[in-house]
Amino acid sequence: MAPKKSGPEVPAEVRARAREIQAKLAHKPGPDEFLTPQERADPTPFYFVLRGFVKQLKDAREAAGLPLAQIAERTGMAPESLSRLETGALTNPTFQTLARYALAVGRKPVMTSEPIDGC
Repeated sequence: MAPKKSGPEVPAEVRARAREIQAKLAHKPGPDEFLTPQERADPTPFYFVLRGFVKQLKDAREAAGLPLAQIAERTGMAPESLSRLETGALTNPTFQTLARYALAVGRKPVMTSEPIDGC
C-alpha cells in the first residue's frame, strides 16, 4: 500500500513558476537602486541608517543565540515591540529604545556624522 499524500498534488507547471518567482525575488535591491538622487537627499536616508543599526543589533542577538523573549526580559520591553523594531514596523523608535536593545545584546550605541557631498 502506497503512503497517503497530504493535500492535493501540485502540478509541475506551478512548481516551475514558483521557482521562477523565487529566483526573481532573490535579489534585494539597496536604496541606491530604487531612490532618486533627490529622494536620497531628503531625510529619508536616516531611515536606512536606522534600519542598518537595527540590523546590526538583530545580527548580534542571533549570533549570541538570544531569543526575543530573553531580550524582552533584559530590556523590560514587550517581545512584540522588539519584533516590530526588528522588522521595520516600528519606524521611529526612541534613542532610549535603541540603547536598551543594544545593551541587552552587549553592544553600545554610537552616533557619528559625515559631511554631505557638495555642502
